[in-house]
Amino acid sequence: MARQVSSKERVVESLADGAVLVDRDNEVRRLKDAVRHVVQGRGAAVWIDGEPGIGKSALLAAGLDGVEGLGCQVFRAAADEFARRCPLRVMLECLGITPNSPDPDRRAISDLLSSAAADPSTVAADRLLVLIEGMCTTAPVVLVIDDIQWADAASLLVWHRLGRMIERLPLLLIAACGPAPHRPDLALLRRDRTASVITLSPLGEASTAELAGQLLDADSVGPTLRQVLRGAAGNPCYVHQIVNSLQRDGYLTRSAVNAVELTSELARMPESLTTAISARLRHADDTTWEVLRMAALLGPAFSVTDLSAVCGRSVADLAGVAEQAIASGILVESGARLEFRHTVVRQALYEGIPTPLRLALHNQAARALGPTGARIEYVAGHLLAALPGETAVGLDDWGVDWLVQHARKLAHRASELAVDLLTSASDALDPDDPRREPLRIRLAEALLLLGRTEEAEELAEAILADTRDPEITAEMSWLLAWSLTMWGRLDKARIVIENAIGGGKPSHAGKAGRKSNTDSRWIARLHGLLARITLPIGQVEIAEAAARRALDAGREVGDRFATGLALHATGVISAQRWDLAGAAAEFDRALSELGNDPECTDQRLLILADLRGVLFELGKVDKAEQTVREMQAIVQRYGTSPRRGAARLCAAEHFHATGRWDEAVAELESAMECYDRMAATHQSRLRCLAAAIASHRDQRDTVEEHLAAVSESPDLRTEFALLAQSAWYERDGRQDDAAAALGAALARDEHPGTRHTLLPLLVRLALARDDRDTAVRATEACEADAACGSAPAIAAAARHCRGLLEGDPALIDAVVEAYRRLEQPLKRAQALEDSAVLHARRGDLGAARGAYVEAIRIYTDLGAKWDLLRADSRLRPYGMRRLRARRRSATTGWEALTPTELRVARLVAAGHANADIAAILFASRRTIEVHVSRILAKLGARSRVEIAIEAARQPSLDQHVPLPVPQEDRLCG
Repeated sequence: MARQVSSKERVVESLADGAVLVDRDNEVRRLKDAVRHVVQGRGAAVWIDGEPGIGKSALLAAGLDGVEGLGCQVFRAAADEFARRCPLRVMLECLGITPNSPDPDRRAISDLLSSAAADPSTVAADRLLVLIEGMCTTAPVVLVIDDIQWADAASLLVWHRLGRMIERLPLLLIAACGPAPHRPDLALLRRDRTASVITLSPLGEASTAELAGQLLDADSVGPTLRQVLRGAAGNPCYVHQIVNSLQRDGYLTRSAVNAVELTSELARMPESLTTAISARLRHADDTTWEVLRMAALLGPAFSVTDLSAVCGRSVADLAGVAEQAIASGILVESGARLEFRHTVVRQALYEGIPTPLRLALHNQAARALGPTGARIEYVAGHLLAALPGETAVGLDDWGVDWLVQHARKLAHRASELAVDLLTSASDALDPDDPRREPLRIRLAEALLLLGRTEEAEELAEAILADTRDPEITAEMSWLLAWSLTMWGRLDKARIVIENAIGGGKPSHAGKAGRKSNTDSRWIARLHGLLARITLPIGQVEIAEAAARRALDAGREVGDRFATGLALHATGVISAQRWDLAGAAAEFDRALSELGNDPECTDQRLLILADLRGVLFELGKVDKAEQTVREMQAIVQRYGTSPRRGAARLCAAEHFHATGRWDEAVAELESAMECYDRMAATHQSRLRCLAAAIASHRDQRDTVEEHLAAVSESPDLRTEFALLAQSAWYERDGRQDDAAAALGAALARDEHPGTRHTLLPLLVRLALARDDRDTAVRATEACEADAACGSAPAIAAAARHCRGLLEGDPALIDAVVEAYRRLEQPLKRAQALEDSAVLHARRGDLGAARGAYVEAIRIYTDLGAKWDLLRADSRLRPYGMRRLRARRRSATTGWEALTPTELRVARLVAAGHANADIAAILFASRRTIEVHVSRILAKLGARSRVEIAIEAARQPSLDQHVPLPVPQEDRLCG
């Protein structure tokens, strides 16, 4: 007699294993296909794999819905891990075999198992096979065993023998299996070639959001709620529990458009959720439970060695626990480490530990890990977590001593963590405690590294006022001067330096021998910093002398930072003397000297930025790009806000110069997130570059916004600011003002720098205003700059100026080729535009048309709308018109994506993560996030999956959006 499974039962079971079924259409179809085959008289076996809560029971309910109505006999049971030693237990439950069964065959089997026979289970197994075979003669039979991993060995043997009968019987065997300790008999069943295996993978982000929306009867879920749902790692059951707990505890709000979002960010997991998830894990034995709670203290991923240290158990003792946790789907292997499969499970375990106990355990973990050589930021994290946040309780003596010993490295490796821990520790110590001052010194250093300069300077000045120790005075003077220099307060920085080194007199170097090596280290660095701050104001001789003293003193005391600082200054001096190759060599020497010491990170970034500029001017674009890549790798490892901002700005400048403006804009947007912590000069450069790109793209509001933000900055006379100002004046028809803005470059005491990028524009504007004197002066200035060194870009700019001045298109055509070799598309397009005008003036409309078409192609690719308009207006008098019908005007949809966004979309569709895309496209991860966000907005998509779906609809992912390029047969002349 078939045990009928009611609809209500199936729903209840479905809810227990993930509730609503989402993104399982293919799996449901395969299960229904198997049902259809058995109805037609063909047997089959289906094996469903998946972790607990992944939706196996929900899939069974959906796939078997209505199967009784097709005339099938359905029998179903779930195995129980506590009944594994009872032979045939799960098969008996599945077939409804009891001593009171009304079916005599079933009752006989039950009686047999109760008899005193030598091995009743073997005979009973044979009887079960006969029973099932007999039932198959009356109607198709469907046998379903859920959680078969817990089935007893005798039942698994029967299942295996039934598998050999499906080829001749209308019998469908469906087994749902979760993770379990290794069982050879179970593995044999799964590998059976007659079984069709369905593996239920975790839901993707979009499907997780869809599931949450269905559970909440919402049209969409907000980004903050999506972030919380990621903790479920695609497990439907955990999604259901998260949603249920948040809704029950009042953490959710519903908008007018039926979108559900968190009322506020969660400081900790709701207690009801912790309780619900912990209850699901209580099947583990006490030892495993306690070890998992200690593992939760160590974070989302951990090594077995660390777990052994904090638990006080040997690795061998932990092996069985780890295997059980892996088999249960709680932990997964991640290289040489173990990792919690679901973040929400780790969180529940962690927050389920009572707070006083949790604080004590973190302190115990720090003490256990400290002597093992664990990473210092790891130990420091436990020390900070051991502090009760609402009280002024500090570290114990062991913690303070450990922190004094490791504070410097901690400040450079994990600055934010260092600030929190050092603040707490120093505040709690007695003012007379000798350990307090070293901690405050390192706190000032960490604050400076984070760009919290006002706090760093205030603390450094307080320490200087309090101390009588010459070594501390020297170090604090160094930190204070470095901070002042980074923020452009060079006059004050110079005062601090000269006070510390005795006015910078050469005789002071002779006294260095009477100082300690530590003291001399800071003095050497201060000399190097003096060289750096005197260079921008043209005091090259003072800078050179200071650099020599820094180099000698740095080598004498073995301080790499001081030596690298001196070599950096020497390289800048070489560049100012137009020896760019020599400058590059000095920068390389400085980088080699600094090595990979985390303390030298800021100096390495400064040198790499200067090296990139020199290499680019030398025409070594590939090597310049390598320096940008190196900067990004550094901040990936030792990232603070000032460092990330500096690296992104350098990347943006490189992408701007090489014509990858979409990447440049994305890098600038990423850098803006660090803006408040960036050095003052970096803030100005960021704003001015953004304004320059916006001016080319005819974005008035953006130009005005950025220039207004730096209106008081001296950097408004630099390249990008002057470019933005002049372009905007010219756009408004204010030719005189545009020329005046560019003319500021002539007044600069230019060393190898950037004015050559402005001078061809000034020559063009001056000639348009019949101001030949200015055009001549600009040309001669550019030629003088080119004669001083061997920079191809400056030489090309000089020839560009001369070609304009003489009205010779042949000279300009040669410059076009030079800019092509130098990979500077904007300058190339501007030269092409000038060439087209000069050819047209001479009546060579064919040559003019060719140059015009190529210029338009480049401007269009750059998105340089203003340059397009200017080129049109200059060529229009010669009868040339640009085809406008093909201009891309879409702002939404696939057609609105820029070439860069198309590349990113293609890689997203291919399944690459942001980190992989960043590596492929040579960009920062945050920049790729900006691109992905824009793609989602333009496509109206909510997830990466939807990007992939939209990409699949396109004819070819390799096709680019058509450019608004004039066609030769549509130009007249």
